[in-house]
Amino acid sequence: MKKGILITVAIVMSVVLVFAITLLMISQDPIKKAEKETIAIAKESAGLVKATDFYWYNREKTYFSVAGLNESDEEIMVIVAKDGGGKTILNQDEFITEQQAKELTREEKGSIDILEARIGLEGDIPIWEVSYKQENGRLGYYVLTAKSGKWVSDIENI
Repeated sequence: MKKGILITVAIVMSVVLVFAITLLMISQDPIKKAEKETIAIAKESAGLVKATDFYWYNREKTYFSVAGLNESDEEIMVIVAKDGGGKTILNQDEFITEQQAKELTREEKGSIDILEARIGLEGDIPIWEVSYKQENGRLGYYVLTAKSGKWVSDIENI
């Protein structure tokens, strides 16, 4: 009797595990597809040779961005609009890095837990949006220009 229950539980757990893994893989498909397409666009339009990071920015408009190295081994950032496919290409001397954006946010906000940073466009201005968790546990977004690191806006206590 106990052996039959254990076998049944093992089978049910296996089915649940397979279902969970399948669901996870299906949910990741749009991200992987967007990343693959953005890298292809960056290779064609900006000479991207090696992709190092991929970002998905979504506010008023959605942008997909890829950071990496071009043929001259220089760091570049290519920002692609989801609608219309407009491209913005930034060379290494034209933008601050993700790490610099996080450091500037930490300097300004103090004791916070940085969650992630995404790059996109607000109008024609490349910006970094750094999400963070405040000491009170609430969410915040610190937005700064990608070219100079100057403050644009801050949304707190979400």
